[in-house]
Amino acid sequence: MLSWIEAGFEPPLRHKKTSQWLGLSGHAYALEHENLGDFVLNGADLYLIARGNSVLWVGCGLDLIAEPAIRLRFRKAMSRADGVFRLARPMLDDGRLSVIADLEGAVPARIDQAA
Repeated sequence: MLSWIEAGFEPPLRHKKTSQWLGLSGHAYALEHENLGDFVLNGADLYLIARGNSVLWVGCGLDLIAEPAIRLRFRKAMSRADGVFRLARPMLDDGRLSVIADLEGAVPARIDQAA
């Protein structure tokens, strides 16, 4: 019997589960859940690493290359994390820094607040 790969079939596309987080500014962000077990930083996309409702680290892979202190915070966050979320990188670098600052104090949005 052929497996689905050998038969040329593709697995059904899974829709990424999203979660709403409210930044310090009150702006709501729709973040995609990532699997912590096989998590890999993808270039310039932003990631929020959390434990429960607490944000441990926000940044992108490029930040880890540039700054040793950020790498240390990232490693500590990964050792304590129980959730990882992804957000596409903003177009402007200033926008990226603003989003990072806003998300560092973010909290999960209540269901009735998410919009």
